[in-house]
Amino acid sequence: MNHNIKIACCLAAALLLVGAASAMTWSSPKMLTGDSYIDRGSPEDNFGTEETLWVTSEEEEPLKEAWFSFDTVLMIDSLKIKSLEEISSATLRVYANEVENPGEVELHFYSSGFFEETVVWDGKPDYEGEVEASIDVDEEGWYDIDATNLVKKAFLECKDCPFSAVLVAKGDASVGFASKEDSGGNVPVLKVTTTV
Repeated sequence: MNHNIKIACCLAAALLLVGAASAMTWSSPKMLTGDSYIDRGSPEDNFGTEETLWVTSEEEEPLKEAWFSFDTVLMIDSLKIKSLEEISSATLRVYANEVENPGEVELHFYSSGFFEETVVWDGKPDYEGEVEASIDVDEEGWYDIDATNLVKKAFLECKDCPFSAVLVAKGDASVGFASKEDSGGNVPVLKVTTTV
């Protein structure tokens, strides 16, 4: 093989290794500062200490919504994210521990945090109507929801502010997801992969 070609191949391989080494996936339960569900049928009741977060709808009308509050994107300080392009992907991993009625569940973005001890349906925060991602839940188990756009929005809106993810059921779906208080340890986790 030509000497120059060998050098070029070695350089290309080295660059690939450097690129692979610089990518990093980060997750921490500490970033999840609170979770709860809110219930239209009990508009003044708080469910912040429940082990199960219910997501329920009836004829396309949400009856129960699950809310997850996260610390600032700068909580990922070990990765030193400086630009939007450095966020490769993000995943919200949740565990369905009860499936009363299978169906679609949507992910929405809310540009602030909330207090799980006080959040209720009456006067609930106004999350964005745009659907960031969706999953079909048909049985108990782990589900990965693409939260890349949600985390990028949080970075753009306010890098040092808390933000929230909201799960909303479609159709007549009714699913219970494990909360951070889950006794089985199946707590929600936000995973972020970056290029740094």
